[in-house]
Amino acid sequence: MIFYNCEVTFDCSLDADSDLFEDKRPQFLRSVRNPNRFWSPDTIQEFNNSLNSTEAEKVAILIYEAKNTEFGLIVASDMMERLTASRFLIFFKHYLKEEISEYTIHNLKVKALKEITPFQASKLIAVAERNRYSSFEADWMRQGIFGNDNFSLAYFRNGDFNVQDLLIEEKSLTYRSALAQAKKLMLDQSFIDELKRIYTAEHPNFFVGLPIHYALKVKNSQGIKPAIQLLCRALYTNHRIIGRTINRINEISERAHHDCDIDAVFEQSTGNTVIIEMRGSTEDHMDYASGYHMVVNEFSSQIKRHQHQTLFILVEESDNPGFAPKLIGSVQDDMHLVEIKEGAGNRAVALAYLKKLAEEGNLIAYSDEDFERALGTDSTFRPSDINRIYETLRRDNLRNNIYTAYKDVGQFKIDAGKISANDAYTTFQEMIGLTEVKKLLEQIVDNFKIQKARSSMGLSKQRMSMHMVFTGNPGTAKTTVSRLLAQILSKEGILDTGNYVECGRADLIGEYVGQTAPKVRQRFREAKGGVLMIDEAYSLVDHWKGAYGDEALSTIVQEMENNRDDTIVIFCGYPDKMKDFIERNEGLRSRIAFQIDFPDYKADELVEILKLFVKNDGYEISPEIESKCREIFVKAVQKKDFGNGRFVRNLWEQAKLKQSSRLCAENSGLKISREEIITLKPEDFDVNIAEKFSSRGNAIGFAR
Repeated sequence: MIFYNCEVTFDCSLDADSDLFEDKRPQFLRSVRNPNRFWSPDTIQEFNNSLNSTEAEKVAILIYEAKNTEFGLIVASDMMERLTASRFLIFFKHYLKEEISEYTIHNLKVKALKEITPFQASKLIAVAERNRYSSFEADWMRQGIFGNDNFSLAYFRNGDFNVQDLLIEEKSLTYRSALAQAKKLMLDQSFIDELKRIYTAEHPNFFVGLPIHYALKVKNSQGIKPAIQLLCRALYTNHRIIGRTINRINEISERAHHDCDIDAVFEQSTGNTVIIEMRGSTEDHMDYASGYHMVVNEFSSQIKRHQHQTLFILVEESDNPGFAPKLIGSVQDDMHLVEIKEGAGNRAVALAYLKKLAEEGNLIAYSDEDFERALGTDSTFRPSDINRIYETLRRDNLRNNIYTAYKDVGQFKIDAGKISANDAYTTFQEMIGLTEVKKLLEQIVDNFKIQKARSSMGLSKQRMSMHMVFTGNPGTAKTTVSRLLAQILSKEGILDTGNYVECGRADLIGEYVGQTAPKVRQRFREAKGGVLMIDEAYSLVDHWKGAYGDEALSTIVQEMENNRDDTIVIFCGYPDKMKDFIERNEGLRSRIAFQIDFPDYKADELVEILKLFVKNDGYEISPEIESKCREIFVKAVQKKDFGNGRFVRNLWEQAKLKQSSRLCAENSGLKISREEIITLKPEDFDVNIAEKFSSRGNAIGFAR
C-alpha cells in the first residue's frame, strides 16, 4: 500500500437544485465571502465517512485539514502502480460528483502529490482526529479499508518488535551514478554485479512482479542504511518496485508471532520494501533454534504470501546471526534469494568514506590527521567499521566541541601509532623473509578466487576446509600473518567479516565445571566470518588430560565443523609441542587443512627487519650501525629461542631509549635539532639486550 499527501484547491458554490439550498444558502454564502471560512467538523466528518475506495480504483482518501477553498488529504493506494496527480484528480472528481452533489466544486487542482511513509500517514491521521474530522467509522488507525481487516497503522507502538520507515529519494538514478556511489560505500562485488542486472536494458520499464529478493550478509547492521537506500533507488528507477518506502523491522522478540500488528506491517508494505534484521532482540532469550521457532514460522508465512508484490531484504549479521539460518532455510525453496555481501575497502577508500560521513554530519572540527588516527593501524575496512568509527567521532565531537564542560571527563582517546598507507596484501608481501609462507598463502587465496568464480558461473563448488596450524618459535610473525590473512581474505570476499580474535588458554578454559564450552562458543561467535587465532594451543591440554582442557578441545573441534564455511581457526605454537597437540585428537587432526612452518630469521633478515623499524619510526642509522647490529644478530641466531623479530624490536626500543637519554645529557638547556633527533649513533645500541652478543663481551659458549 502506498501513502500520499496532497493539497486540493477548488472554487465552491451551493447547487441551486439542492435540498439544502433554502436552509443553508445564507449561511453558506456568508462562509464563501469570509476569507476565514470554517468547514465545520461535522461536514468534513460526513465527507470522510463517504470517502471510500471502489473495487476498480483501490484508492481511499481522508481529509485531515480544511481551510477556505483548500483540503489537505491523505491518500492510500492499493493499486500496483504509481499514482499520478492526474489519475488521482479523475478519481476525486468522480467522488465529488457522487457523494457531495449539493455543492458545486469546480476548478479542482492537485498541489504537490507526494509519497509519504506509513508513520507520516499515521501522524496526519492523528491531525484529522484532533480536528474531529474523523469519526470512529472512518478511523484509519483501527478500521479496515479496501475490505482489509488487517489494515492498521498502530504497529509503531508494538513492544514485541520495532518498525522504522524511511523514504528513498524520488529522483532517477543513472547506472553510472549508482556504480560510483557503490564504490564510495565500499560495497562488495556481489552488489556491483546486482546493479548491472538491475540496469539491464532488456527488462520491462514497468512493474510486472518481483523475480528475486535479497539476503544481505554484514558484520553488523550499523550503517547498512546507505547501501539499502542505494539498492532500492536503483530498483525504483527501473520500476522494479512501486513505492519508495522502506520498512525496517528489528529488535524482534520471541513473542512477535500471531500478532495482528505483524499482519498489518506486511499488509501495509505491499508495493514497497521490507527489511528484516534477523538477529532478534537484545533481551534474554532461549536458544534460537527453539525460542524463535514460532517467529520463524510466522515471518516465513508472511514472506511467502507477499513475495510477489513486496521486496524483502533479509539481513544476517555475522556478529549475531540470531534466527537467520532458520528463516532463510525456511523460505529459500519458495523464493529466489540473491546473496549480497557487505564489502570491504582499503585505507584510502575508507578515509574518503569517513570524511563523507563527517561532512554530512557536520563534524567540521576534525582534521585529516584526526581521521587518520581514528582509523587506527588497520589497512582493510568494512562499511560497518567506518560507521562505527564515525559514531565514535560524533559522540566525541559533542563532548569536546559543543558541550565543552565535559571535554576532560572520560575523553575518548584514539590509539596513536604509525599508519601504513598500504593495504593488507601489500603489507604482507613487504614482510621480511617468509618466502615459503607467502607462496602457500597465495595459493590458498587463489584457490578461493577460483571457487568464487565457479560459483558466479553456476558451476559446482566445494569449499575446502581452511583451518590451519602455524608452527614456529617466538617472534617469527605468526600472529602478524594471521591478522593480515584475515584482512586479505575479507577484502577478497572470501571471509564475510574479517573479524580477528586472538585468544589463549585463559580465554577458553573455565574456572568451574560447565563454564568451558560456553567460553569456547563465545570466542567462535566473536570470530564468525573471520579468523580465530589460538596462541600456544598446546597449553589447553598440557598435563590436563581428561579435565577442562579436553572439554575445550572437544568443543573447539565441534565448533570448527559447525563454522567450517565461514570461520578459519589458526592454531599457533612451538613446532614440537604443536605436533603432540595435533596428534592428541583425531577429530582435530582431520580438520586441519594446512600446517605452515615459520622458520627462524637469519642474521641478514634481522638487519632488514631493523631497517624497517627505523624507517617506519622516522629515524636514520648509519652503515656502521648496520654492521654492528649484524654482528649481534649473527651470534643471537645461534641461541635457541632467541626471540627472532621480538629480539630486534626489543633491541630497537632500548636503543631509542638510550638515544633519548644521550640527547638530554648532551643538550641540557639547549635546543635539539631535528637531525639529532632522527639520527642514532653506534653507542646507542650498547644496551642490555645486546651486551651478551657484542664483540666486546663473552660469547657464552657460542661457536663462530
